[in-house]
Amino acid sequence: MGVKEQMVGILRNSETRRIGFTFASTTGSDISVDQTTFERVAAALQRDEIAVSEGRFSDDTAMYSARTDLRRHSAANTFYLGSNPRWSRSFDALIVHESVHASFDLTRSSLQWVDNEAAAYIAQGFYLRNSGYPRTRLELGALAAIGYDYIDDIRDNEGDGAFFLNALREQLRVRPMYHDYIAGRFDGNG
Repeated sequence: MGVKEQMVGILRNSETRRIGFTFASTTGSDISVDQTTFERVAAALQRDEIAVSEGRFSDDTAMYSARTDLRRHSAANTFYLGSNPRWSRSFDALIVHESVHASFDLTRSSLQWVDNEAAAYIAQGFYLRNSGYPRTRLELGALAAIGYDYIDDIRDNEGDGAFFLNALREQLRVRPMYHDYIAGRFDGNG
């Protein structure tokens, strides 16, 4: 099985299909992620509307590029994968994360980047939780761990997740890897 077929399988598995949440964006509109988010991306992968490029990074990372970026040598509508262990739940969760960005692109959504990234990290944490990944295996303060805690607060504690959503947004704003764009706006172009 090729990586594209593996990604489609991840996006359609039972752990992913059980992801569903909504939160208020920083501008007050609702942001929702559910099984249709991932089905949209899986279908686009199958129709070759989204490409997959392997070996882009030397570490365990992934990226979705909505637009061509000559500075970063990135093509539009492309997933870029690193040297990820493709058998792991953390790889599956990373694909879920990047697929949130791809779905916002496919639906031509317009939202703040901080909300786009927050939604992706919550979905990543939700996937890990659904797959039985122990919360204790996540590094303290890791963004996916905060997403996991957000879901735990809503599901187990019957909270509203506000504390963890605010913590996630704040961490996104202060981490150097996001400085170039996190205060800006994402505009999907399909």
